[in-house]
Amino acid sequence: MSRTTRAIAVLFSIALIAVGVAPTRAQAPATQPAGDPGKGKKVFESFTCYGCHGFTGETGARVLAESRSSNLATEAAFITFLRARANVAPPQPSTSMPNYSAQTLPDAQAKDLYAYIKTFRSHAPPADQIPVFGQILSEAQKLYKP
Repeated sequence: MSRTTRAIAVLFSIALIAVGVAPTRAQAPATQPAGDPGKGKKVFESFTCYGCHGFTGETGARVLAESRSSNLATEAAFITFLRARANVAPPQPSTSMPNYSAQTLPDAQAKDLYAYIKTFRSHAPPADQIPVFGQILSEAQKLYKP
């Protein structure tokens, strides 16, 4: 493999990594959620949501911070997602999101939970502000000189 081809391959690989590392920014909802984020935090903790989503929504099995999931697009979509299959017990053990009936998680609490989740923000820096990434780019540019 020639030096130029190798340099192009390195730059292409870096570009792919950058796309995967770069944080995405979800658009703000058109209206404020109706629930109370303070009460929602208590729901998040009492239902141990942090077990899968982490304490800030940035870690765990399903990242919630600034998620673009259609299940979090609106309060109504979120509640519909929570209620889906609520009469069916998930298989045990399961990595699936539990289903919550209105008896288990009343709408008022679900709205509070949604309002709390919508406060989550990603704290990941933009890809160009990650020092190691900058070093990789710098070294790759040394290899490729047109």
